[in-house]
Parts: sequence; C-alpha cells; structure tokens
Amino acid sequence: MTSVHVEISKKKCQAFGNCIAKAPAVFVLGADKKVELVDPAGAADEEILQAAKSCPYRAIAVSNEQGEQIFPPPRK
Repeated sequence: MTSVHVEISKKKCQAFGNCIAKAPAVFVLGADKKVELVDPAGAADEEILQAAKSCPYRAIAVSNEQGEQIFPPPRK
C-alpha cells in the first residue's frame, strides 16, 4: 500500500517513458501519448519516487500523506 500522492502534469510530459520503465504497474502511456497514472498503489513509495525523479521534465509531483510535496522540491 502506498502512502504518497502522485500528480502528473500533462503539459510538461514529453513521453520519454522513464517513469514507465521504473514503475510499470503505476504509469502507462495514454492514447494522447502522455503518461497516465493507472495504479497509484502499484509500487512501493520509493519506486514511485524514483520513477518521478527519472522524468527529465519533472512532470511528476509526489507528495507525502500530509500533502507536503516531496518531489520535485518546492521552490522557496
């Protein structure tokens, strides 16, 4: 069971597929050729975080249970 929240920015996504390679049960390529979230509980939190970090465009945001953004780091 995952405890992180994932959001994908379709505007930023360039369909590199790195996230799909890291967490294929969580992310898929949609009909619009952009990444989609299919099962937010499909991988461990650390795998989801690594998948988000693998995106060169930082199109995937990951927040903890309290709603604090973990990745990408919030700007100060």
